[in-house]
Amino acid sequence: MKKTVKVICWGILTLVMTTKVFARESFSISGLWKTDSYRSGGAVELGFPNIFESERLFIRDSLEIVGAGVFLNEEDPVGMAGMINKIVLGGKKTVNGVYIKSYGFLTLGGNLFFSEAMKFSGKDYGFDFGGGGGFELGFEGGSAGFLIEYGGGYCTKGFGYSNVNLGYRKYF
Repeated sequence: MKKTVKVICWGILTLVMTTKVFARESFSISGLWKTDSYRSGGAVELGFPNIFESERLFIRDSLEIVGAGVFLNEEDPVGMAGMINKIVLGGKKTVNGVYIKSYGFLTLGGNLFFSEAMKFSGKDYGFDFGGGGGFELGFEGGSAGFLIEYGGGYCTKGFGYSNVNLGYRKYF
């Protein structure tokens, strides 16, 4: 028991110390509404501290957990769950206390398709990759912003898509 408590304390201490080593923006969590040519659903995005940050440029990594309904044809809609990694490269400009971040992103992840609702017997796997651009708008003194993204990609289930994401991002 003592060893477990020590490991947890060291883990928390390491996490706190390493977030200060990275750039000014730390972890974030986002709620996203996602829709594309074949799917519609939502996602939770966990953003990690900036990999690189200067006055004009930032590079950030995040992980999305996605759930959606897939409508490849009208007779057999399926459910989908996925985990997607997103690399973001962009810039930030602040004017009168309001900031705007414009960025481009690349995504790569795996998807799990369910052919019958709530049953795991009809599962099918696929990989999803794509990219796009977006922007985030918020107040410099605050710790949250609104975001809009547009892009496209390809799923190994055999369809290409264009997508729109709307959401809210909260920084810690």
